[in-house]
Amino acid sequence: MGLFRRSPEQVRTRQDAAIADFWSWWSTEGHDQAAAVFDDDARTSQDLNAFARAVASRTDPLGLAFETGPGRVARHVLVVTAAGDPNLRELAQRWLAAAPAPDDAFEYAAFRQPVADPSGTSLRFGDTVVDIASMTVVPQVDGREVHVAVSHPAFAGAPEEVRGQVTFLFLDALLGEEAVEAGIGAVTWTGDPQPDGIPILGLPALVESARRGLPEADNAL
Repeated sequence: MGLFRRSPEQVRTRQDAAIADFWSWWSTEGHDQAAAVFDDDARTSQDLNAFARAVASRTDPLGLAFETGPGRVARHVLVVTAAGDPNLRELAQRWLAAAPAPDDAFEYAAFRQPVADPSGTSLRFGDTVVDIASMTVVPQVDGREVHVAVSHPAFAGAPEEVRGQVTFLFLDALLGEEAVEAGIGAVTWTGDPQPDGIPILGLPALVESARRGLPEADNAL
């Protein structure tokens, strides 16, 4: 039996149908469900999980990831992202292009947004809590990019996959996913202390200086 492979046109048609299905669900059910969940201070984990399952059932077939957070012009933002996969970036942008206009409850984005005040950000993996305030970085400016070697004490006992996930989630929280893709070069991580490390909370200013070609980027090292 010969193998059947969909043509690029067929793939795009299926993707467009999935995007249309997402926004049809969002306009008829998802938006109001999400607003009710995130505006309710008494929301339960069951409420959050039910909403997450409903969104994931529509984004997973596209290969895209999603998250929510505080909005800039609306109360909340819904982000559907390629999660760093350059092959899916255009698809995420097509999802965003089909989005409705923002309203008081929701705005939309195709990149993870920077956290307004990331200093209290922490992530739990199993029994391990990783806080961004204890994370350090050794930056290396290379033109308008910054290569980073990231360290956190909790990385010493964490699996390699977890170290990488935490590192990129914290970089996204600090800079936003779009700025990470544009301004961060090579990324490494370790659980060992770095004598030359600086608090990672200072990284955004350095990345911005490098992006603008300012001498402060080199002087910061």
